[in-house]
Amino acid sequence: MASLFPIVQKVYAACEAGGETSIDLGECLTLSNNTTIKSVYSEPAFLVNLIVRNLFVVGGVMLFLYVFYAGFLFVSQGKKGMEQAQKMATTAVIGFVLLFSAYWIVQIVQLLTGVNMGL
Repeated sequence: MASLFPIVQKVYAACEAGGETSIDLGECLTLSNNTTIKSVYSEPAFLVNLIVRNLFVVGGVMLFLYVFYAGFLFVSQGKKGMEQAQKMATTAVIGFVLLFSAYWIVQIVQLLTGVNMGL
């Protein structure tokens, strides 16, 4: 069982829990320059904001590649490729609408609550 979760062993080794039932991961885990995660990301919201912002970028790049590949199928193959490209383009448009909606929902929440989420 221990071999399934090597990160758990590393955390316990880094934290020197000493039989305690709770571990502050922000104090135990360090970044590449040996600073603790808690000193860089003082609140979980900062880390979540960083992850969400990067997910939007990754989603945009994936959307572009998906549309590009659909166009390639449309041009390079016959009728079968055209049908597949049409399905892919429809899926890409749905993905874009979801990505666009999520971004603007976050913007509206920022406006209504006055909280700056950094997106």
